[in-house]
Amino acid sequence: MRSAYSLLLVIFLHLTPHTVRADTIGCKAPDLGLSIGGAKEQVDAMLKQATACVRERQPGRAVAILTQIIKSDPTNAGAYVNRGSAQAALGEIAFALNDYTTALRLAPDMIEAWYNRGTTLTHMRRFEAAIADFTEAIRLKPDFALAFCNRGVSEIELGRYDDALADYSIAIGKDAKLTYCHFNRANLYLILGEYQRAISDYTTALGERASDPTALSRRGQAYEAIEQTEQALDDYKAALEIDPRIESAREGLARLMEKQKHSNNGTK
Repeated sequence: MRSAYSLLLVIFLHLTPHTVRADTIGCKAPDLGLSIGGAKEQVDAMLKQATACVRERQPGRAVAILTQIIKSDPTNAGAYVNRGSAQAALGEIAFALNDYTTALRLAPDMIEAWYNRGTTLTHMRRFEAAIADFTEAIRLKPDFALAFCNRGVSEIELGRYDDALADYSIAIGKDAKLTYCHFNRANLYLILGEYQRAISDYTTALGERASDPTALSRRGQAYEAIEQTEQALDDYKAALEIDPRIESAREGLARLMEKQKHSNNGTK
């Protein structure tokens, strides 16, 4: 079940002033000469660079830049959150967790730190702790749809299907365009045998990411379960055209082709 659910990644805070567009700043090597208590203008410029590095998929540079900011100002909670996000992008989960925890010690009401730490804990399969962090993020921001959806992922892993279904539905009610939450709820409906509802959610998810072979294959499974064979075949074939490695689609297609073969032989 671990691979059946989509988990949204951590949030990178945009700490730079709105008067300067961060997307006009490129990622470049960090200035290692930032002094303790460095000038605000220099710190702001480095924050822009870090944001650009994450945008350009260079999280290692972002970590180096944010480390210099933290050395200059060890109380900058936002810099810790962003360094944690960059560390997570590098796969340095333990370092990310430490940064989020430090940020929360400095700023206990920082919603993004609770959410990011919860997401990281979920990746570490520490589901109870993750649920506690998402719950705190929701307490601080009751309309935080992402937190509801990611809390649902941890609840699923603990077998709390009713809680997960409630959280997915709340998340979708707050943000109907939250595609990955439709996908997650569809996976749960598939497990519960609620195939029509699964098909509806997969279809919504595919409206935003039509080339997702996993969603196509699983919708095919739901169609197959209610004996809508042609629709199932179409989905299995579409999934395999996108990614021939999707085992469930290969097996489903073979199963239905064999069934059709026996059916045709029986009519002769």
